[in-house]
Amino acid sequence: MARGRYTITKEDLEFATSYLSRKLQDGYWLSDDVSRETKAQRAYQKAKRDAVTLTAWGEEWLSSSQWTQLKNAVRAARRRQADLARDPPKHVTLSHRAWLILHELAERDGVTLSKLIEKRLEKAWLKL
Repeated sequence: MARGRYTITKEDLEFATSYLSRKLQDGYWLSDDVSRETKAQRAYQKAKRDAVTLTAWGEEWLSSSQWTQLKNAVRAARRRQADLARDPPKHVTLSHRAWLILHELAERDGVTLSKLIEKRLEKAWLKL
């Protein structure tokens, strides 16, 4: 397969394996060829233990677009982790009805619950 021009680092190994494990659960993400998919799955089980081996696995089994997807997923995971370290999340208890309202509005707007609350309540908060 195509060279990914992306090297999985030791720091990114957890992000990469998390992404790849999810994607590989879809039996056709890697290939429409069941035999090839099975070989790739077996090789992945051995390769996921270290970054160098996983990079070599990706160079063999991933297409250029799949490499790009992996790189973007790792970058997003890194950003989420940094954001959480800088601004840890808060936990609240909501009634089921409150959650349902927020959930449906967030789903309709295509955002997270947090983004919905920020978007919808920011003007009122700024007026305080």
